[in-house]
Order: sequence, then C-alpha cells, then structure tokens
Amino acid sequence: MPRVARELGQRVSVSSLRRLARRLGYGWKRLRRSLKARRDAGLFAFFQQELALLHRAEARGELAVAYVDECRFSRQAPVPYAWQVRGQPPVALPAERGRGGYSVLGLWQAKAPGQPLSSYVLASALTAELFVAILDEYSQALRVPTVLVLDNASVHRAACVQARHAEWARRGLRLQFLPAYCPELNRIELLWHRLKHYWLIPADYVSDQALLDRLTTLLPQVGKEYTLTFD
Repeated sequence: MPRVARELGQRVSVSSLRRLARRLGYGWKRLRRSLKARRDAGLFAFFQQELALLHRAEARGELAVAYVDECRFSRQAPVPYAWQVRGQPPVALPAERGRGGYSVLGLWQAKAPGQPLSSYVLASALTAELFVAILDEYSQALRVPTVLVLDNASVHRAACVQARHAEWARRGLRLQFLPAYCPELNRIELLWHRLKHYWLIPADYVSDQALLDRLTTLLPQVGKEYTLTFD
C-alpha cells in the first residue's frame, strides 16, 4: 500500500493510524468465522434455486415453506455490546456458574404474510424423541402442504425421525434437508441473530426467570411487532 508507506515515513500515534485507516476506506469490524470453504459450491447454488422455486409456489398459495432450527438462549452466553447511557457505569450482568438457559425450536415461515412462527421453549436440550412429538403435533394442524427446510443435525436425522417421514408425508409434511456447511440457506438463522443481538436486552438476562418470561412474551410477537425484511 504505497499511500500507507508514505504516511508512515515519520513516527505517528495510534490515533493517527486509525484516522489514516478510515481515510483509506477501512473500518473496525468483528471478524466472522465462515464455513464457505468447506461447502460444495454447486450444491449451494442448486439449493438456492430450489428454495426460490418453493417460495414462488408459496406465493401462489400452493404450499408453505417453514425454516426449522434450534437455538440456545443462556445467561452464560456473552452479551458484549449494548446501547447504554453515556456517562453512566456500564450495565453489570451477574457472573454465575451453572447450566441454565433454554433451547428454542422454531418453525418459521419467513417469507409468508405475517411471518408466522411456531416456537417451543425447552428447559433442556432438544432430543430426537421430542422433535418427533413436536412434528407430529405440527403436522396435524397443516392447512396446506408444507415443506420444512432444515439442516443435518443428528436430532433431525435420527432413526425415530426417519421412521415418521412416510406418515408426515401423508399429512402433507415433507422435510427438505440442506447440504452441509450452508447455514446461510436457513433463513431462521437470521431470526435467531436478530433475537439475540437486537430484541433481547441486558435486563432480560438478570435471571433465568426473566429470560424465560421475555422469550415467552417475545416469540409470539414475531411477525407482528417483530419482523424481518428480505430482498
């Protein structure tokens, strides 16, 4: 970078280096881990097209498309950034040991009107047997044929789940598994990110009960008070 070399011809301070970086078009951003290097690019592109076709059919009223995933909400998870009042001490969260927290299974029609979300808050980790019970209940209430888009987690691929595929298909429910290392294709990941980084606030983590109360209040409002937009 010739411009940087010229600017560094003399001793400069850290603040000067920051200003220089900004002038050169750089910004201070968090680095993100990515699985892109391990995915099959051809499969990724194919499933992008398949999902687009499914959503076109959904827009015509022929079927429903629901994205499925589990997310862990815990007081032990880091909450490193939050909007806080200037001039006042930062919000202090209790530092406690213990498992705690809740698992949430979501089935989200991300691109349907109203973005309906069926959510299940669990005090323990999701098991294959519980996943079967939830899909049994979900499939009984279908109004149109429904495609569930989900990853290849062991819970989703368990033998007891596979044993129910035929019965769910008779009820109009089909499971569409995504290729490995393609989390971007599962739109519910965006919902989890928004929940954790924007809609939950530090005060929601002061106790397990506060977190549970907030989750049970917030999740039914997805698609109503809380929405996401897509290109």
